[in-house]
Amino acid sequence: MTQHLLRGLSLHYTRTEEVRIAGGTRLELPAGEEDAFGFVTREGVGITADMGGAKRKGKALGGELFLIPSGTRCVLQSTAKQESQVLLIYFTRAWLTPEPDEFAAQRISNIQKLYIFRMPQIRSWIPDFLSDAGGTDEGLYYQLQSYLYAMASALLTSAKKPKDPEEDVFDYVEQTRKFMKEHFHKPIDVEQIAAQSGCSSSRFYQSFRRYTGLSPHKFMTKVRVDASLRLLAGSGGTIMEVAHSVGYTDEFYFSRLFKKHVGLSPTEYSALAKRRVATLSAVFDGDMAVLGMQSAFNVKRAWAEQLRDEIGVAEKLAEVAAAQPELILTGPVTTGVYQALSAIAPTVSLDWKRFSWKERLLRIAGQLGMTSVAERWLSYYDMKVENARYHVRRRLGEEPLLLVSAGRDDYRVFGTRMQKLKDLYYDDLQVRPPAKAREIGLMHTDNLQEIAELGCENVLFFVDETEPDTYIRELEQRWREFKRSRMRHHCLFVRYREHMNYNAAVHERLVEETVYKLLEIG
Repeated sequence: MTQHLLRGLSLHYTRTEEVRIAGGTRLELPAGEEDAFGFVTREGVGITADMGGAKRKGKALGGELFLIPSGTRCVLQSTAKQESQVLLIYFTRAWLTPEPDEFAAQRISNIQKLYIFRMPQIRSWIPDFLSDAGGTDEGLYYQLQSYLYAMASALLTSAKKPKDPEEDVFDYVEQTRKFMKEHFHKPIDVEQIAAQSGCSSSRFYQSFRRYTGLSPHKFMTKVRVDASLRLLAGSGGTIMEVAHSVGYTDEFYFSRLFKKHVGLSPTEYSALAKRRVATLSAVFDGDMAVLGMQSAFNVKRAWAEQLRDEIGVAEKLAEVAAAQPELILTGPVTTGVYQALSAIAPTVSLDWKRFSWKERLLRIAGQLGMTSVAERWLSYYDMKVENARYHVRRRLGEEPLLLVSAGRDDYRVFGTRMQKLKDLYYDDLQVRPPAKAREIGLMHTDNLQEIAELGCENVLFFVDETEPDTYIRELEQRWREFKRSRMRHHCLFVRYREHMNYNAAVHERLVEETVYKLLEIG
């Protein structure tokens, strides 16, 4: 684009349209007289655009914008199994000053490149665009006009900014990662996948490693070995059946590979993993999961709290005994309850607040004879953390980041005086804590403004995965309204499942989700 000529060009917002594309289907947008910004609100879309006789193709992930110039026939295709959603924001162009010479004007009008870019704050603008019904609300119109110019500014900034190799193939790497996790039981040719990326193999491999922390081959091996752990622990299948189920046609090769990575033969691991273990704290379930095991008896948080407080002890002991456990893992309980549990099966008491989750994982693994399994998992986790630190340095630098768990009725701010989240973000990932966070363990409040007054421009909200996207958009909009400068800083969201428990599985998912969000902000 010829940017020095754009000062004489004005943009005029016209309308907004929301389109839904069923998984795997296509939607054709005919060439029109209006330009449009497309914003992918859900899943991702493949884009095929006819621009001046040239066919341009690209992929836009959720949270990305793309430009459809006037006169462009465009086909959008959902790239996911679920429905994709796109917001189309239409506008027209006009010259404020005398139109430049014909050649220069043509260069601006006939855009030949497919532009895909990001601007995180747009999510907070969606309700305003959707509320526009073409009425006579002048205030809303000028608000939408300002958003339109902000999008144009973000487009020009993105066009001038050179992209790193991993950002060019970010969407393809994400699709490859998902494909590997969903089809690990089938033969997968990584070299062919790299060749189809549209870039050199070395560039694809570099991008994949930057995104996952592992090479494609190591990632595939990890996915398959992890799946085999679950099968060996939970099924009665033979070693050959398990090997075939995770993509290995040669069970002897699988057995050698398994022993190399896990430190136990498949037969040895299977015998240990079939031990019936009762976990009397939901926190322990995530530790068991990374060892490939499921509890024979597990409980909700309220059940564990009642046992700790000796409420309904007889009934609860009967429930545990009925599960016929061979080992019981419990949180802190009274001496009497501990002795009663020990009469049912050998019992190990673990105060999850006294130990780091890594120490607890190794203690549980030691009780099960699976220390090598835990050490393997931790080595891969450390690789992911090291990779995540790279993205933290690159995206945040020395800027502080506030950690906030957001619920419907309250917020919790995690500071450096509490182990939970501090050891992951402020220690392992080396995120810089805000000055006020150094004075906080855990701060409860129902007032978002009170959190804003802590003085940190960047925030990471942890949100339950059951909350709708509208909740996230509203929360971001409210946060950014407290101070205009926040429009230029980061407001990130990471979703969690049920409770953000202090265990291995939750930490792994938080690292993965955080990397994904850091890559989104570019």
